[in-house]
Amino acid sequence: MERAELKFNLNFICNNNCVFCCANKKEEKCDSLRIIKKNIESFAKNGGDRRLIVSGGEPLISKELFGLLTFAKQKGVKKIGIQTNGRMLCYEEVVKKLKKFEPIDFLVSFHFPDAKLYKKYCRSDGFQQTVKGIKNLVKYNCDVRTNTVVMKQNIPYLKKMMKFLRELEVKQYEYYFIIGKNLGKDYRKFVPRYSECIPTIEEIVEKNQDVDISLKGFPACVIKENLRERLIHYLTPIRVKTLGKPPLAKYTFPNCQNCLYRSARAGSSLHFKIANKLSCPGVKEEYVKNYGTKEFKPICQ
Repeated sequence: MERAELKFNLNFICNNNCVFCCANKKEEKCDSLRIIKKNIESFAKNGGDRRLIVSGGEPLISKELFGLLTFAKQKGVKKIGIQTNGRMLCYEEVVKKLKKFEPIDFLVSFHFPDAKLYKKYCRSDGFQQTVKGIKNLVKYNCDVRTNTVVMKQNIPYLKKMMKFLRELEVKQYEYYFIIGKNLGKDYRKFVPRYSECIPTIEEIVEKNQDVDISLKGFPACVIKENLRERLIHYLTPIRVKTLGKPPLAKYTFPNCQNCLYRSARAGSSLHFKIANKLSCPGVKEEYVKNYGTKEFKPICQ
């Protein structure tokens, strides 16, 4: 059965205002509801194992969300994925309503271990709402994975956060190296070298073998060999065309021509097209401009 994913940004409005957000809310616009529905219908009619990913902004504050989910299911979309900061999930009635669209899964942002740091960098008082939202998802046996954007500000707290989330009975985790878009002159303030965060992440993975931990946005050559199977290829799903540019970074492939993990992304190789979960995402151009390429060595065997 053919598997495919379609991702769209329902809005670029959010009830947080994270200083490290990769979406440019002032410049980027989403398509009209009519165009979004047209894309969903075209996507669904091809049949197979179709998964629709709804992102933002914060999709759970959109008045259009439930109508679009109903429309998608009616058109034959099999699975729904919601990418959210989790705040609206603190209301049990919202979780119950979303659960009616099963199979549905949730990727919940969780970047800081306490309300003080959350307010400083997410610029809202939403920490307790997010925690309650995660508890509600676990309570109603929902498919939930947390997403932690790895940055200089939270590296010292990653172990503490894992312990906290395990106490909430979360069993799936994603560590996502910060994109760094829109940071401007503050790039080095937020974006660490890979070598600054990898040891902590490797220790967390080694000590938590009984749960599902995936890594995203990390070049394969900076990860230990036995952990590379946890890498998620950062080639995005099919996207609904938007009026603004999608919030993605540009990638480069330093020293990658002979690497076994080079990806199918344009520019990674002239001869090989490897596109599987072990493929390397490459390195963000902005990272190379700031930190160079000394960390990256091709994996040839």
